[in-house]
Amino acid sequence: MPDRYPLILVLTLISAACIGVSQSVAAATKIEISGIDDELEQNVRLFVGKPLNERERTLDRFETNLPDQAKIALSALGYYSADVDVDRRVEGKDIIIAIDVQPNDPVRVDTITLRVEGDAQKDGKFMPVVADIPLRRRAVFVSADYESTKSVLLDRAQDLGYFELAFTTAEVRVSRRNLTADITLIAESGPRYIFGDIVFDNDFLDEAFLRRWLPFSEGDPYEATKLAELTRNLQGSSYFDSVRVLPQRDARYEGTVPVRVTLARRDHNLVGLGLGYATEDKGVRGKISWNKPLINRLGHSASAETSVSRVRQSASVGYRIPRGTKPLFNYYSFEYGLQNTVDDEEDLKSFLSTANVQRVSLRRHDWTESIFLRWEREYSTISGDERRTDLVLPGIGFTRTRTKGSPFLTWGQAEEFTFMYGSRELLSTIDFYKSVVAFKYIRAVSERNTLIGTLQYGAISSNDFERVPASQRFFAGGDRSIRGYRYRDVSPRNLEGDSVGGRYLEVLNAEYNYRFADLWTAAVFVDAGRAFNSFNHPYSAGAGFGIRWQSPVGPFRLDIAHPIDSNPLDRGIRVHISLGPDL
Repeated sequence: MPDRYPLILVLTLISAACIGVSQSVAAATKIEISGIDDELEQNVRLFVGKPLNERERTLDRFETNLPDQAKIALSALGYYSADVDVDRRVEGKDIIIAIDVQPNDPVRVDTITLRVEGDAQKDGKFMPVVADIPLRRRAVFVSADYESTKSVLLDRAQDLGYFELAFTTAEVRVSRRNLTADITLIAESGPRYIFGDIVFDNDFLDEAFLRRWLPFSEGDPYEATKLAELTRNLQGSSYFDSVRVLPQRDARYEGTVPVRVTLARRDHNLVGLGLGYATEDKGVRGKISWNKPLINRLGHSASAETSVSRVRQSASVGYRIPRGTKPLFNYYSFEYGLQNTVDDEEDLKSFLSTANVQRVSLRRHDWTESIFLRWEREYSTISGDERRTDLVLPGIGFTRTRTKGSPFLTWGQAEEFTFMYGSRELLSTIDFYKSVVAFKYIRAVSERNTLIGTLQYGAISSNDFERVPASQRFFAGGDRSIRGYRYRDVSPRNLEGDSVGGRYLEVLNAEYNYRFADLWTAAVFVDAGRAFNSFNHPYSAGAGFGIRWQSPVGPFRLDIAHPIDSNPLDRGIRVHISLGPDL
């Protein structure tokens, strides 16, 4: 007999649980709201909630409080004179609580008195924030906008070092009779803090070298964006595995903000392996790279790379020396490379040696300037014609890339200008002048629709164009040129029909993108251009469609294109694959 009692107890508990479940299934409370738009309804629904259970006392208390609760939720969005009626009924097994709202006219902002006193009043970086506040005269008074206005001012004060800013007056006077709100916000900014001592925690780079990366100095007015800029600069250097830039705010420092920078060194040697497909290589390409981010305490670095494909093999080494302020953008570099090309389809053989010394500088308005001296020696055989050309090319280049939006660009613009000159008096085999201009523009016309346009132009002048090496001539065709044509397939041809490159280049691309899913975009495009020697040379054009996937390293593009003009270069449908940022 005693063994039966635990069994009876278990059965009793199970029965009680089943009864509770059946009751909860049998009766459910639903809230119905009518008379107001979706935004007001959502705010009321979130604020009033639901009764804790379906007991009569609980429902009575919930129903009694509903009008006041609903009016509080409505007043937060500017409706202070709303009428609220509540009714409760039973439909089948459900309890329906109906809230009928007559919102009436909202309260609107009548006057805004906003004043900042103290040092910030004359600060040209702080005061423009006043124009960015969400409060506007004649707009419906929303309490969240009032709180956001205070947050905008406080956030800007924190960004610019006005850490003692406080509101001496912060009030809203609401007239239910006149349906107006008068707002008064008066703040005292206090002094602007300045940067204090800057300390670097590291044992592998000279402190004098690290200080050249600073976008600010001790004693400069505090600015949070300067700390973010320093972090980006150091992270972009490739020297460090981790970067921490921490302001040391403490009352002990009396108006100054010391900065501590903690750095962890990256591995001494970085080795990379790559395998991919490229149209210019006509098949699979393998790559091995080596990078030594830090050679000495002055920030010198070195790199090497070799790649192999069916038609092209190359090897290169490089060395970089930072200089001046902002060493990420100001440096000297030295490169040497070898490239061997054997393309049986084009009856082309080439062996190219290059050496390049350049001085890179960041100029005003985000322009990057490169002053260089390049040496090239190319042995080439085109359709049995062997030649050797030496070029010593002093030159200058300017590039600039500006973007807005991430990961999908809302606006972007890239410009590139390169000019180089060679002369027989300067040890070149021939007289040679080359200029290249490129421009790309991206504009999002709406959240999901984007237009992209590209223009490329190039020209060569030489006393003996036949001896200009193929590496310096102009070719068109391929995924970054005229889609629908093979890589470098659009150019003048010799008597055997092989592509030999031209004196001039003109390429124009127009593309429309539509983002149909979070990371997926469809595209249609048309490309036109020519690489030519005579201005009577016809244009080649291609058009098609594609799809893009926004990968972590930039858009992956798959394009299908076909020539749209009749010419002997029409080789049918071409598939183009590319990976990398739009700009």
